[in-house]
Amino acid sequence: MSTSLQEDRTRARTELDKGKELYRKDHDAEAVLAFQEATRLDPDLAEAHFRLGLGYESLGKREEAEAEYKKAIEAYKKYFEEDREDAEARYAFGQTYANLGQYSEAIRQYREATKLKEDDPDIFYDLGVAYTKLAQYDAAAAAFSKSLEIDPDYYRAQDGLDEAKEGVKRIRAGRKHQEDLLKKQKEEELKKAGAVASPTP
Repeated sequence: MSTSLQEDRTRARTELDKGKELYRKDHDAEAVLAFQEATRLDPDLAEAHFRLGLGYESLGKREEAEAEYKKAIEAYKKYFEEDREDAEARYAFGQTYANLGQYSEAIRQYREATKLKEDDPDIFYDLGVAYTKLAQYDAAAAAFSKSLEIDPDYYRAQDGLDEAKEGVKRIRAGRKHQEDLLKKQKEEELKKAGAVASPTP
C-alpha cells in the first residue's frame, strides 16, 4: 500500500471521528461535511458512508441518505471478507439495512453482532425493533428482554417489550377470531348440507 493511500485512510478516520463528535453535538451540517471528506479520502470506509447517510437523514435529505446507505452496504460486504469478527461494524451494518427498511437482512446482521458481543443492550434493542417491524413479536419480546437483562434501566427496551407483548396478544386474539369464524362457517355449511340431504316429507 502506498504511503499516500495510507495517509488518506488515516485522514479519513480522523474526519470520521470528527464527524461523529459533531453529530453527537447536533451539528448535523458540519458532521455531513466531515463524513463527505472521509468518504472522499477513503471510498471503502463503510462506517463513513453509514454515518453520512444518518447525517443526510437528519437534514431531511432522504434520497441522498439512501444512496449512502447502499454504498455502505457494498463497503461493509467488502470489509467483512477480511474481518468477520468486528461486532461494532456488524451492528452498524444491521442499522444500515434497517434504515433502508430491509429488516430481515438487519436481523441477520444484528444476530451476528450479538454472537460477537453478547453484553450490548443496544444491539438486542435494535434486534427487537427489527423483529417488531416484521410483526415477529415473540422474537422481539425475547430480544427486548435480553436487552433489559443486560441493562435493567433501559426504558426504551421496556417500552419495546410492552409493545411486543401487546403484539403477541393481538395476534393471538386475531387467530382466535379467525378460528371462531371458520368454525361458524363450517357449522353453517353442515346445516345447509343437512337441509339439502334430507328432503322434507
